[in-house]
Amino acid sequence: MSIRELHRQIIDALEQGDFVGPIEKFYAEDIVVQSNDDPPATGRDAIAAAEQKYVEGVTAFHGIKVHATAVDDQGDGSGVVFYECEMHWEHANRPKVDIHQTVVERWKNGKIASIRFYGDIHL
Repeated sequence: MSIRELHRQIIDALEQGDFVGPIEKFYAEDIVVQSNDDPPATGRDAIAAAEQKYVEGVTAFHGIKVHATAVDDQGDGSGVVFYECEMHWEHANRPKVDIHQTVVERWKNGKIASIRFYGDIHL
């Protein structure tokens, strides 16, 4: 399966409000995740646990809109996916969350080895 198709599965899950499932399914065990210049987080299990804790406070999800996607598929489940999106939800700790970001996913062997978020990301 191409990384474009794998990435589409992630977006499909996000459209349903599933934020933890794609982490468990598509992140490499030793993934590195970074938002802007924040310190990176590492490890799929730790990242999934932190995401699960955060989403427990989500009171309403208003969707994701992907504006643009570019894929550099290098074969064998490796390459880079770039996409621009916005997401909106409500959270117990913050009534209105609006995310506008560009995301860079670096894939290796059918899993995301690293992911970087750039943009207005204030949780």
